[in-house]
Amino acid sequence: MAARGHRRARARRWLGAAGAALTLALAASPPVQDLARVPAAIEVPAHSRWQAPWSRLIPVTVEPGPGVRTAAGDGRRLELAVGPPGRSYVLFKWFGRLLFRRVPVDVVPALAVVPGGESIGVIVRTQGLIVTGYDPLAGVRGLVDPAAEAGIEPGDVLVSVDGRPLEDPRQLVQATQAAGVAHRPVRVGDEGARRTFERWVWPVWDPARRRWELGLRVRDVASGVGTLTFWEPKSLVFRALGHSVSDGLTRRPVAVRDGQLLGARIVNIVPGTVDSPGEKVGVLTPPPPVGGRVTGNDRFGLSGVLSRAPDVGPSRPVPLALPDQVHPGPATLVTVVRGLKPEWFAVQILATYPQTHPAVKGILFRVTDPRLLRLTGGVVQGMSGSPLLQDGRLVGAVTHVLVNRPQLGYACYAAWMLPPAGARQDSGQG
Repeated sequence: MAARGHRRARARRWLGAAGAALTLALAASPPVQDLARVPAAIEVPAHSRWQAPWSRLIPVTVEPGPGVRTAAGDGRRLELAVGPPGRSYVLFKWFGRLLFRRVPVDVVPALAVVPGGESIGVIVRTQGLIVTGYDPLAGVRGLVDPAAEAGIEPGDVLVSVDGRPLEDPRQLVQATQAAGVAHRPVRVGDEGARRTFERWVWPVWDPARRRWELGLRVRDVASGVGTLTFWEPKSLVFRALGHSVSDGLTRRPVAVRDGQLLGARIVNIVPGTVDSPGEKVGVLTPPPPVGGRVTGNDRFGLSGVLSRAPDVGPSRPVPLALPDQVHPGPATLVTVVRGLKPEWFAVQILATYPQTHPAVKGILFRVTDPRLLRLTGGVVQGMSGSPLLQDGRLVGAVTHVLVNRPQLGYACYAAWMLPPAGARQDSGQG
């Protein structure tokens, strides 16, 4: 009996291991990987095509309705051909029988935007206070830092104090004085890298300043420099930078309450080298050639509304390219290298990375223009957000430079910088 039970247990272990191995193999198989890449919803400009890597093991069908005309796959790629605006649904089925997902496809009016290229400076007020460092205090037994002891770290964002939203450093000062007089801790909402914590911080009396302190240095303003990427001619809604304004310590995007976009004049260029990234040197210039109000900040940069059309730079709208419309080959970079006026420079797109979900690095390019290489050495800080054009379309925005090879740079697909159609309508676009 014992031997038979032992054999059964061993068989169960073997079956469990085989089942786990089969599950892992299926998860790593191309068809399952293709299914994982299917977005929850697809948005496509009217009268265009949408493509993604695909497998013939997962046939697709289109429910009748406006929008998508056909869905076809050649065993390696799935292609949707779309017509006029409307909504359709694409059905993904295992072996053509078992329904896996019903994905809505919204066909929206084709959008044309005006490329930017103008140099800008931005000053934004953050939602909450960014912790920039500690400020130790002299206690009875030596230096103490109550904020550090409570678990607050540089780069965290303080979003509330004693249950109230925190928007101004003076609120934190007032709450600290009240708590110190009452001999109680301050309750702080602390937004860290992964989650928001509730911290209890005991104020310490600072005899030099003659007030209660938490041992923190904070700020509610962030700033940055870069390039305007594009703007919509009717609503004047803009996008800029190509990457987020971050806290400077953890590189996390900061939530923006409001802010200003101001034009900048480029007065000098520090060329990039193998060991050091170069940079544009700019100054704010009155009256600004471009200006506006900043309303948002995400991983693709800043958004907002211009106060007027820019005085310099491109003025004609161009179509916004979908990621699958971008290809290796010649392209154009628009940016400022001296003064205010954007110029056009030759680049070569070396590689495009298939993406069905937004990601920052989608295009690898090389600067080939002799004049730009002579002036800058390639891609330098301050070029972030500079638009890339190809085949008469806006295809991308500069995001990163390769420090050890400054003539190379990364760009995001410009299409990822668009908000969803509903958000564009709310702001007046479309």
